[in-house]
Amino acid sequence: MARGIVRAGVYLPAFTDGRRRVRGPDEDDFTLAATALERAVGLGAGPANEAALLPVGFAVPPELPIFARLLGTSLRLDDASGRPGGLAAAIADASRRRGPAWVVVVASDRDRSAVGPPGEGAVAILFDDEGAVAAPEPDGATPAPGAAEGGLGAALAYLSSVRRDAVGARARPDPTLGRPVPGAPADDRPPPPSVSQGAFVPAPRYAESQPSRWRFVAERCAACGLRTFPARGRCPSCGAAEGLRRESLPTEGGQVVAATWIAPGGQPTEFDAQVEGSGPYGVVLAEIAPDARVTLMVADAGRDEIAVGCRVDTVLRRLYPIEGAWRYGRKAVPATAAGASAPIR
Repeated sequence: MARGIVRAGVYLPAFTDGRRRVRGPDEDDFTLAATALERAVGLGAGPANEAALLPVGFAVPPELPIFARLLGTSLRLDDASGRPGGLAAAIADASRRRGPAWVVVVASDRDRSAVGPPGEGAVAILFDDEGAVAAPEPDGATPAPGAAEGGLGAALAYLSSVRRDAVGARARPDPTLGRPVPGAPADDRPPPPSVSQGAFVPAPRYAESQPSRWRFVAERCAACGLRTFPARGRCPSCGAAEGLRRESLPTEGGQVVAATWIAPGGQPTEFDAQVEGSGPYGVVLAEIAPDARVTLMVADAGRDEIAVGCRVDTVLRRLYPIEGAWRYGRKAVPATAAGASAPIR
């Protein structure tokens, strides 16, 4: 089969500035790109071979290749993708290559005026030699005047030229609607120093637990059959450290079994800036699989939208700054339609 587009993922934030989508206070370039990649990978198995990553509109932080490997995509950053040309050049490059190649487009607040509606968000497009649908000519990604590098609007326009039943994308149904963004807009600048008082996890332990924190990875013991979540590297029942098989638990459709809201003054100091900017935040205990529960902060929802018994999905978001870097983890958001894929247009 000729080279073409295998699948694509689209992520549009839940908030609006009155006429366009804008990222929430806990979203940045990394979380936008990672969510689009996650939604694309969720449409099918990740490519078996190492895939190239061609970023458009954002600088790739160290966490992105790590997150992609956790998704099973084994990405490598293509250093040549930063040359001038933007979206059209990246698509042309991905179309000429052999093997899987991701074009990931992020629209940031810095180029909001250039991209036009729907505003901020991210698109991830996988090209491969076993493409499900022929890719349109790269000229289809030519941006409108005033947006020389291309952006989210140009990427969505490019995907709209693909046969509508060939490539799926999970996105919110109406890109023009959203809730007012709470507090200050998101900021991609390096985080300020902070003093921990309750939520701090040492960097080595945080890195070791990333599969469980970011992908809900559990372990199944071959000796006694017990499933352990989060993964601990040893069975708590029989003590076995060998023969532990990793299992990915669902990241969508969890059921809330307990919920509370943290009022100003009750938060660990890591979340002082968040509470000052957007007020109280929710915390839920959600059952994501039989005998597997996880505690999650709530995002993109008010107190009346998350309650015991309701279903929630999860997304990767910023948690708090510590040791000069952002810590990331999954947060609960109101459930969509069972994570089903929908046509791009």
